[in-house]
Amino acid sequence: MGSTLSRNIHIDDEVINRISKASSAFGRLRKNVWNRKGLSLSTKLKVYKAIVLSIMLYACETWTVYQRHIRKLNRFHLTCLCKLLHIGWRDMIPDTEVLRRTGLPSIDTMLTEAQLRWSGHIVRMGEERLPKRLLYGELQEGKRSVGGQRKRYKDTLKVGLNKFQIDPDTWEDTAANRSEWRSRVAEGAVDYEEDCLTRAENKRRICKTFSVSSSSTQSHICTICGKSFRAAIGLFSHKRTHCGSADFTTNT
Repeated sequence: MGSTLSRNIHIDDEVINRISKASSAFGRLRKNVWNRKGLSLSTKLKVYKAIVLSIMLYACETWTVYQRHIRKLNRFHLTCLCKLLHIGWRDMIPDTEVLRRTGLPSIDTMLTEAQLRWSGHIVRMGEERLPKRLLYGELQEGKRSVGGQRKRYKDTLKVGLNKFQIDPDTWEDTAANRSEWRSRVAEGAVDYEEDCLTRAENKRRICKTFSVSSSSTQSHICTICGKSFRAAIGLFSHKRTHCGSADFTTNT
Protein backbone atom coordinates (compact mmCIF):
# COMPACT_ATOMS: atom_id res chain seq x y z
CA MET A 1 0.00 0.00 0.00
CA GLY A 2 3.05 2.27 0.16
CA SER A 3 3.01 5.59 -1.69
CA THR A 4 5.44 6.60 -4.43
CA LEU A 5 7.28 9.86 -3.78
CA SER A 6 8.68 11.98 -6.61
CA ARG A 7 11.20 14.78 -6.62
CA ASN A 8 9.21 16.86 -9.12
CA ILE A 9 6.21 16.95 -6.72
CA HIS A 10 3.92 15.48 -9.39
CA ILE A 11 1.82 12.40 -8.70
CA ASP A 12 2.01 10.81 -12.17
CA ASP A 13 4.08 7.87 -10.92
CA GLU A 14 1.88 7.52 -7.85
CA VAL A 15 -1.30 7.37 -9.96
CA ILE A 16 0.19 4.71 -12.22
CA ASN A 17 1.32 2.73 -9.17
CA ARG A 18 -2.09 2.95 -7.52
CA ILE A 19 -3.91 1.82 -10.67
CA SER A 20 -1.47 -1.07 -11.09
CA LYS A 21 -2.02 -2.31 -7.53
CA ALA A 22 -5.79 -1.87 -7.76
CA SER A 23 -5.86 -3.72 -11.09
CA SER A 24 -3.90 -6.58 -9.55
CA ALA A 25 -6.35 -6.79 -6.64
CA PHE A 26 -9.31 -6.67 -9.01
CA GLY A 27 -7.87 -9.49 -11.09
CA ARG A 28 -7.28 -11.74 -8.08
CA LEU A 29 -10.94 -11.44 -7.10
CA ARG A 30 -12.32 -12.21 -10.55
CA LYS A 31 -12.90 -15.93 -10.01
CA ASN A 32 -14.04 -15.89 -6.37
CA VAL A 33 -16.13 -12.70 -6.35
CA TRP A 34 -16.83 -10.96 -9.67
CA ASN A 35 -17.73 -14.08 -11.68
CA ARG A 36 -19.52 -15.92 -8.87
CA LYS A 37 -23.21 -16.14 -9.68
CA GLY A 38 -24.31 -16.69 -6.09
CA LEU A 39 -23.25 -13.15 -5.02
CA SER A 40 -25.55 -10.21 -5.54
CA LEU A 41 -24.43 -7.00 -7.21
CA SER A 42 -24.65 -5.06 -3.94
CA THR A 43 -22.24 -7.51 -2.28
CA LYS A 44 -19.80 -7.25 -5.17
CA LEU A 45 -19.92 -3.46 -4.99
CA LYS A 46 -19.20 -3.52 -1.26
CA VAL A 47 -16.14 -5.72 -1.89
CA TYR A 48 -15.08 -3.41 -4.71
CA LYS A 49 -15.33 -0.34 -2.47
CA ALA A 50 -13.57 -2.02 0.45
CA ILE A 51 -10.63 -3.44 -1.51
CA VAL A 52 -10.17 -2.03 -5.01
CA LEU A 53 -11.17 1.58 -4.33
CA SER A 54 -9.29 1.62 -1.03
CA ILE A 55 -6.10 0.55 -2.80
CA MET A 56 -6.53 2.92 -5.74
CA LEU A 57 -7.30 5.99 -3.60
CA TYR A 58 -4.84 5.26 -0.79
CA ALA A 59 -3.45 8.55 0.59
CA CYS A 60 -5.37 10.55 -2.04
CA GLU A 61 -6.19 13.16 0.61
CA THR A 62 -2.74 14.72 0.10
CA TRP A 63 -2.63 14.61 -3.71
CA THR A 64 -2.30 17.70 -5.86
CA VAL A 65 -4.57 16.55 -8.65
CA TYR A 66 -4.66 17.59 -12.30
CA GLN A 67 -7.40 16.71 -14.75
CA ARG A 68 -5.17 14.15 -16.48
CA HIS A 69 -4.94 12.21 -13.21
CA ILE A 70 -8.72 12.27 -12.73
CA ARG A 71 -9.34 11.05 -16.28
CA LYS A 72 -6.89 8.17 -15.87
CA LEU A 73 -8.33 7.07 -12.52
CA ASN A 74 -11.91 7.44 -13.68
CA ARG A 75 -11.22 5.37 -16.80
CA PHE A 76 -10.06 2.47 -14.67
CA HIS A 77 -12.98 2.96 -12.26
CA LEU A 78 -15.56 2.78 -15.05
CA THR A 79 -13.83 -0.22 -16.65
CA CYS A 80 -14.15 -2.15 -13.39
CA LEU A 81 -17.80 -1.20 -12.98
CA CYS A 82 -18.59 -2.30 -16.52
CA LYS A 83 -17.05 -5.69 -15.78
CA LEU A 84 -19.16 -6.01 -12.64
CA LEU A 85 -22.28 -5.22 -14.66
CA HIS A 86 -21.17 -7.42 -17.57
CA ILE A 87 -21.33 -4.48 -19.96
CA GLY A 88 -19.25 -4.51 -23.12
CA TRP A 89 -18.38 -1.70 -25.47
CA ARG A 90 -20.82 -3.12 -28.04
CA ASP A 91 -23.72 -2.43 -25.65
CA MET A 92 -23.21 1.32 -26.15
CA ILE A 93 -24.05 2.12 -22.50
CA PRO A 94 -22.92 5.64 -21.49
CA ASP A 95 -20.76 6.20 -18.41
CA THR A 96 -23.55 8.10 -16.67
CA GLU A 97 -25.83 5.05 -16.89
CA VAL A 98 -23.07 2.82 -15.46
CA LEU A 99 -22.67 5.11 -12.45
CA ARG A 100 -26.42 5.31 -11.89
CA ARG A 101 -26.83 1.53 -12.01
CA THR A 102 -24.09 0.96 -9.44
CA GLY A 103 -24.91 3.96 -7.26
CA LEU A 104 -21.22 4.86 -6.98
CA PRO A 105 -19.88 8.36 -7.60
CA SER A 106 -17.15 9.27 -10.05
CA ILE A 107 -13.51 9.46 -9.03
CA ASP A 108 -13.63 13.26 -9.19
CA THR A 109 -16.33 13.37 -6.51
CA MET A 110 -14.63 10.78 -4.30
CA LEU A 111 -11.27 12.58 -4.49
CA THR A 112 -12.79 15.95 -3.66
CA GLU A 113 -14.80 14.55 -0.76
CA ALA A 114 -11.76 12.80 0.73
CA GLN A 115 -9.58 15.90 0.45
CA LEU A 116 -12.18 18.20 2.00
CA ARG A 117 -12.74 15.85 4.92
CA TRP A 118 -8.98 15.62 5.48
CA SER A 119 -8.60 19.41 5.25
CA GLY A 120 -11.26 19.83 7.92
CA HIS A 121 -9.33 17.37 10.09
CA ILE A 122 -6.20 19.50 9.66
CA VAL A 123 -8.09 22.65 10.66
CA ARG A 124 -9.09 21.00 13.95
CA MET A 125 -5.48 19.94 14.70
CA GLY A 126 -3.31 21.70 17.22
CA GLU A 127 -0.96 24.43 16.07
CA GLU A 128 2.10 22.29 16.80
CA ARG A 129 1.05 19.45 14.45
CA LEU A 130 3.17 19.09 11.31
CA PRO A 131 0.30 18.77 8.74
CA LYS A 132 -1.22 22.04 9.93
CA ARG A 133 2.14 23.80 9.87
CA LEU A 134 2.70 22.64 6.30
CA LEU A 135 -0.79 23.69 5.14
CA TYR A 136 -0.55 27.19 6.59
CA GLY A 137 3.20 27.68 6.22
CA GLU A 138 4.74 30.28 3.92
CA LEU A 139 8.28 30.50 2.50
CA GLN A 140 10.28 33.48 3.75
CA GLU A 141 12.78 33.34 0.87
CA GLY A 142 12.80 32.20 -2.73
CA LYS A 143 11.55 33.29 -6.16
CA ARG A 144 8.70 32.14 -8.32
CA SER A 145 9.71 30.22 -11.43
CA VAL A 146 9.33 31.78 -14.86
CA GLY A 147 6.12 30.94 -16.73
CA GLY A 148 3.16 29.00 -15.44
CA GLN A 149 3.31 27.94 -11.82
CA ARG A 150 2.89 24.41 -10.53
CA LYS A 151 -0.40 23.61 -8.92
CA ARG A 152 -0.38 23.69 -5.12
CA TYR A 153 -2.47 21.70 -2.70
CA LYS A 154 -4.24 24.91 -1.73
CA ASP A 155 -5.28 25.35 -5.36
CA THR A 156 -6.78 21.85 -5.38
CA LEU A 157 -8.55 22.61 -2.10
CA LYS A 158 -10.04 25.84 -3.44
CA VAL A 159 -11.33 24.08 -6.55
CA GLY A 160 -12.92 21.39 -4.38
CA LEU A 161 -14.67 23.98 -2.21
CA ASN A 162 -16.14 25.63 -5.29
CA LYS A 163 -17.31 22.27 -6.65
CA PHE A 164 -19.23 21.51 -3.47
CA GLN A 165 -20.62 25.06 -3.20
CA ILE A 166 -18.73 25.85 0.01
CA ASP A 167 -17.58 29.41 0.66
CA PRO A 168 -13.73 29.47 0.50
CA ASP A 169 -13.64 32.43 2.91
CA THR A 170 -15.63 30.82 5.73
CA TRP A 171 -14.98 27.10 5.27
CA GLU A 172 -12.54 26.97 8.20
CA ASP A 173 -15.23 28.13 10.62
CA THR A 174 -17.54 25.38 9.40
CA ALA A 175 -14.75 22.79 9.54
CA ALA A 176 -14.16 23.55 13.22
CA ASN A 177 -17.38 21.62 13.94
CA ARG A 178 -16.63 18.04 12.91
CA SER A 179 -20.18 16.72 12.53
CA GLU A 180 -21.38 19.85 10.70
CA TRP A 181 -18.40 19.76 8.34
CA ARG A 182 -18.81 16.08 7.49
CA SER A 183 -22.51 16.50 6.76
CA ARG A 184 -21.81 19.61 4.66
CA VAL A 185 -19.19 17.78 2.60
CA ALA A 186 -21.47 14.76 2.15
CA GLU A 187 -24.32 16.96 0.92
CA GLY A 188 -21.98 18.78 -1.44
CA ALA A 189 -20.73 15.47 -2.86
CA VAL A 190 -24.29 14.28 -3.61
CA ASP A 191 -25.28 17.58 -5.25
CA TYR A 192 -22.07 17.81 -7.29
CA GLU A 193 -22.31 14.22 -8.54
CA GLU A 194 -25.94 14.65 -9.57
CA ASP A 195 -25.12 17.92 -11.34
CA CYS A 196 -22.24 16.28 -13.25
CA LEU A 197 -24.43 13.36 -14.34
CA THR A 198 -27.24 15.67 -15.42
CA ARG A 199 -24.90 17.91 -17.44
CA ALA A 200 -23.29 14.89 -19.11
CA GLU A 201 -26.67 13.40 -20.01
CA ASN A 202 -27.92 16.72 -21.42
CA LYS A 203 -24.75 17.12 -23.45
CA ARG A 204 -25.11 13.62 -24.89
CA ARG A 205 -28.78 14.24 -25.68
CA ILE A 206 -27.94 17.48 -27.52
CA CYS A 207 -25.17 15.78 -29.50
CA LYS A 208 -27.49 12.96 -30.56
CA THR A 209 -30.23 15.42 -31.52
CA PHE A 210 -27.77 17.46 -33.58
CA SER A 211 -26.47 14.31 -35.25
CA VAL A 212 -29.96 13.15 -36.22
CA SER A 213 -31.00 16.58 -37.50
CA SER A 214 -27.78 16.92 -39.49
CA SER A 215 -28.19 13.50 -41.06
CA SER A 216 -31.82 14.22 -41.96
CA THR A 217 -31.07 17.56 -43.63
CA GLN A 218 -27.86 16.51 -45.39
CA SER A 219 -28.04 13.45 -47.61
CA HIS A 220 -25.49 12.18 -50.10
CA ILE A 221 -27.12 10.60 -53.15
CA CYS A 222 -25.45 8.28 -55.61
CA THR A 223 -25.76 9.68 -59.15
CA ILE A 224 -25.77 6.18 -60.62
CA CYS A 225 -28.40 4.25 -58.66
CA GLY A 226 -30.00 7.03 -56.61
CA LYS A 227 -29.23 5.48 -53.22
CA SER A 228 -28.84 8.03 -50.40
CA PHE A 229 -26.32 8.00 -47.56
CA ARG A 230 -26.00 9.96 -44.33
CA ALA A 231 -22.25 10.50 -44.62
CA ALA A 232 -20.00 11.27 -47.55
CA ILE A 233 -17.72 8.36 -46.69
CA GLY A 234 -20.65 5.99 -47.18
CA LEU A 235 -21.28 7.35 -50.66
CA PHE A 236 -17.58 7.13 -51.48
CA SER A 237 -17.44 3.47 -50.44
CA HIS A 238 -20.67 2.69 -52.26
CA LYS A 239 -19.37 4.04 -55.58
CA ARG A 240 -16.73 1.35 -55.57
CA THR A 241 -19.47 -1.24 -56.08
CA HIS A 242 -20.21 0.35 -59.45
CA CYS A 243 -16.66 -0.13 -60.68
CA GLY A 244 -16.69 -1.99 -63.97
CA SER A 245 -20.33 -1.26 -64.73
CA ALA A 246 -21.29 0.58 -67.90
CA ASP A 247 -23.05 3.38 -66.01
CA PHE A 248 -20.02 4.00 -63.86
CA THR A 249 -17.72 4.11 -66.87
CA THR A 250 -20.03 6.53 -68.65
CA ASN A 251 -20.37 8.89 -65.68
CA THR A 252 -16.66 8.95 -65.01
